Amino acid sequence: MGAAEAIEPDSAPTPPLIELRVDAEPTQLGVVRAVAGTIAAQADFDLDTIADIRLAVDEAASYLVVRAVPGSQLWCMFRNTGNVLAIAVSAATTGEDQSLRQSFGWHVLNTLTDYVELRHDPTGRTIVEFSLFRDPVS
Repeated sequence: MGAAEAIEPDSAPTPPLIELRVDAEPTQLGVVRAVAGTIAAQADFDLDTIADIRLAVDEAASYLVVRAVPGSQLWCMFRNTGNVLAIAVSAATTGEDQSLRQSFGWHVLNTLTDYVELRHDPTGRTIVEFSLFRDPVS
């Protein structure tokens, strides 16, 4: 008789986190878009959705770069869980600013993603998080 081994929830493998840090400068937005597109392609999203992901990342990053503390970095984190691509873009900003929620960029983020949230953490970072769900292949 063979041995059985249980996988405990705490020891189950988690999808890898891909992290990109660049200077919070407009000149770095092309790099952020390119990395987002590559990760989306590797996650098997279709071409239209890859373009949407690139645009959503660009909107979030552009909003943060404009408000970033001079000399700070823009952090982009990507996690592909198979059905969901979760993305967080953050930067140290000059204060709590909710103007994104009233902007065309927020409308774009809401239209292109399945989930979006804007928050500020106690360290002075502003975080834009969003997710896209990939339809399972039939």
